[in-house]
Amino acid sequence: MSADPLFHALDDYLATVAAQLAPGQRRKLTREVAVGLRKRQQQRINSQKNPSGESYTPRRRKILRTQGGIKFLWKDETRELSNWRTTGRGEQRAITGYDVDKGALRTFYKRDIQRYIEIHLNQTKRTTTRKEKMFRRLRTARFLKAYGTASAAVVGYSGHTAEIASVHQYGEVDTVAPGARTRYPARELLGFTESDLDWLADTIVNSLQP
Repeated sequence: MSADPLFHALDDYLATVAAQLAPGQRRKLTREVAVGLRKRQQQRINSQKNPSGESYTPRRRKILRTQGGIKFLWKDETRELSNWRTTGRGEQRAITGYDVDKGALRTFYKRDIQRYIEIHLNQTKRTTTRKEKMFRRLRTARFLKAYGTASAAVVGYSGHTAEIASVHQYGEVDTVAPGARTRYPARELLGFTESDLDWLADTIVNSLQP
């Protein structure tokens, strides 16, 4: 965005305004701008929209397959699972299901299974999509920082959180499991809408009023 003529003009305008304010006034203004912009970013992320107004690309649908029952020898113990399914990849390949003897959901790595005793392949399949909104944590003040200095208003992420946000912001490739990588669709967490720019201009002008 920094190459956009609009933002060059905005930078020049802000520099002109800053020259008219004392350091304490500038810090007060940049703090107000940073906190206000963060709130607007949070509201937009909550609405699941890019700065352009387009909705975020929806999550991919997951296909869950389950089998009827399976019995196998694991560490010299006979284990029986119902409603089981395979998960993971490579060395993390596993079988997850309801352990009949233990009365709870259990996961067993396939590499630890000595041999299979019975396998029932009456398979069922269902498609599911997570319904909760995306980026619930990334939009919170704990992760989305906002602060002002005498020369800048800053809104953004830092450290490992910034790496995660960048993957979604630019649609990058990331590791989702050992040996498995995927490209995420671009979903912009940070950016200016036309309404943001109008608000920013009004805030700056109001700060110059006697």
